[in-house]
Amino acid sequence: MDERLPQYLHRPVQILWFGADEFILVMATIFVAVIVGGVIGWALLCSLLLFIPWKRTKPRGFIPHLAWRWGLLRFSHYPGPTQTRFFE
Repeated sequence: MDERLPQYLHRPVQILWFGADEFILVMATIFVAVIVGGVIGWALLCSLLLFIPWKRTKPRGFIPHLAWRWGLLRFSHYPGPTQTRFFE
């Protein structure tokens, strides 16, 4: 089976000016803002303009780990977000 690797392994995937997780977040927020419209739609777009610079101060993979911490996502072979003691 052939697998394709990016040319530079140390660089994150970038779509337009956004990282892959930022791009998904931007598209989802714009989609919901267009559907909802009005003041709530504009509030979503403004919150996005505040969230993206704040998110860029965090390390890579922050959004999936945030979703894991909130219980929205599961990583296989990882303990749950409430696990405090680890035994090997």
